[in-house]
Amino acid sequence: MRKRIVTLAMLGLVFTVALSLVVPTPAHGLPAAQSALPSGFHMETVTDNLDLPTTFSFVPDGRIFIAEKAGRVKVWKPGQGYLNTRPLIDIRDEVDSFVDRGLIGMAIDPDFMHNGYLYLLYAWDAPGQAHNVDEPRRSRLVRYTVEGDVVRPNSSLVLLGDHMNDKQNHSVGTLAFAPDGALFVSLGDGSLSAMPDQLSLRAQRLDNVQGKLLRIDPRTGEGLKGNPFFDPANPMSARSRIWAYGFRNPFRFAVSPLTGLPYVADVGWNSFESLMIATSGADFGWPCLEGETLVKEFASAQECAGLTYAKTQKKEMIYPHSGNNAAVVAGDFITGPNFPAHQAGGFLFGDYSQQFIKRAQLGPDGHVTSVEAFATGAGELVAMKFGPDGALYTLSIYSGGLRRIVQDGAPLGSLTTTTALPAKAAQALSARIVAPFDGDTVLGGTRVKLVGEATGASSASWHITRHTGRQATVITDTLGSTSAFTMPGDLGDDGYVEAIFSATASSGTTRAARVKVFTPNSDGYIRAWWLMGGYPYRALADNMLPGGEANYIPKPDDPLAWPIRSATRNVNFLRYITPVYKTMAYAFVWIDSPQERKGLLGMNSDDGIAAWLNGKEIWRHKISRYMPDDTRDIDLPAIQLKKGLNALLIKVDQNDGDWQFKARILNADGSIMRDVTARLGP
Repeated sequence: MRKRIVTLAMLGLVFTVALSLVVPTPAHGLPAAQSALPSGFHMETVTDNLDLPTTFSFVPDGRIFIAEKAGRVKVWKPGQGYLNTRPLIDIRDEVDSFVDRGLIGMAIDPDFMHNGYLYLLYAWDAPGQAHNVDEPRRSRLVRYTVEGDVVRPNSSLVLLGDHMNDKQNHSVGTLAFAPDGALFVSLGDGSLSAMPDQLSLRAQRLDNVQGKLLRIDPRTGEGLKGNPFFDPANPMSARSRIWAYGFRNPFRFAVSPLTGLPYVADVGWNSFESLMIATSGADFGWPCLEGETLVKEFASAQECAGLTYAKTQKKEMIYPHSGNNAAVVAGDFITGPNFPAHQAGGFLFGDYSQQFIKRAQLGPDGHVTSVEAFATGAGELVAMKFGPDGALYTLSIYSGGLRRIVQDGAPLGSLTTTTALPAKAAQALSARIVAPFDGDTVLGGTRVKLVGEATGASSASWHITRHTGRQATVITDTLGSTSAFTMPGDLGDDGYVEAIFSATASSGTTRAARVKVFTPNSDGYIRAWWLMGGYPYRALADNMLPGGEANYIPKPDDPLAWPIRSATRNVNFLRYITPVYKTMAYAFVWIDSPQERKGLLGMNSDDGIAAWLNGKEIWRHKISRYMPDDTRDIDLPAIQLKKGLNALLIKVDQNDGDWQFKARILNADGSIMRDVTARLGP
């Protein structure tokens, strides 16, 4: 092992660092410190309309996927230059984002243009558990399948579920593929950062995945044969999956394109930050060691007996806190032509608290030989990597969003590395439900027809269940792509019918899709809508819909619209759209009436609201008021329903604070019209 350690103190550089990387702060939305770049570089904003972004991935077709801490992934396209308002995936209901926790790691499969695989790493709130609270939670690594700009429903495959977030700190970290196709996963020790925590000692034990770097098969989650402690009899054991250990919070790492080894930045405790090369079986000493120093609080622990710095893997670089806060963030390797030639082969890293970026010069053997300053005021860095265009992209969780650093005059390439899906992807096994739509309401006693479509399948089937509260009973199981059932009349507001359509290939592989169908709620409010928006710096006077607001009808493949079902009568756009100041959005639904009649549109909103029914504008009012969570309707324009489907479009603008509305169909005397239903599909 090498003896030489490069420290920033040895180089005459002193920085501040943070003990905890992603923490709640009232500074959200404040501007970043003024950036200072080397002469000949400038910084550009890619997008800042994000809510606590944590990581990002480049897609070969030019898109950028950006993950938000609470559990959304958004899509940025270079052609349109802004974020899709519809998220790629929204799993906020199952992501635990308490303090350091959340959706932290993301990677796309090296063969993404064939298989569409996306990997997400997050702390998990299991069904029935309280959301975002100070309780132990497991982590999950889940593989999803992307189709177009959304994740295919019910495509999730859980690859890891045994990492524990016992405390609020040191949760999950990074996902990155090695050149050989192995997936590296970094996991914190799950302990408390503010004081000595005996849970930290798990980082030294090989019977768990706390404080470890794993190397796994991305298809199964199993450890790989080349791993240092691999047990062929139990490839899913912790030992079989561990590549290196003794980490505190290996929040970010990058894999060398030359050696395939991870360069890991481990966030320190009270004294030091470290950068290390994670070789097979390496032990980096935490919690017995921090940097090169023995930690006295753990000196008497059995796991630390006889362990010295000389007996652990040497760290490439260590820099002291010097009494300040700190959190080191690994970046990326300089391999492209868009940085000065003398910097080629270096490794960029940053610091979340101090907001600097540094360059570590690497020798021919890949080890760090020196460190020099690169940028200050770079924002609260949580991720940093080079894009296919050669620019350095940085992500700041609070102030800056996604930005890129470009050398003046350097010819940037394209973000696109592959322009089309190979033909073989068209025959992939898939299942989708044509009718009904997820969230449709149906009157009790109505016969509901189910229509599915399967591609690449040898057989298809339906499984239909009735749900009331926590109890579920099977209604029917049928073979074929179509089926039907009679909607129960006694489900109540918490009940629904779930229909699962499954397609099975001759190999036995199965794909499934599902919908939930409801009876109208007793309060009459509509809970399922198509959403369109948001449109920043727009208001009620602005028409943003193609063909005009009076003529707009969303289609299932409409890139502007996506279907949602609100858990409450209040549809809060903030639940789905990340707005900037003064934003506008639309909501659309079909109202199915058994006959022609007059009535009222009962509405309430906390900002400006307009409405169209069957292409006719029936209400427009600019307001700013408090909207209570009850059944009061303040706006009551008269309406004329026709027999069959009626197109209802709602438009709401946003100034400050909340951004929500509610709507229902009433009789002319103000009573609830009980025989109408809301549907997403025509």
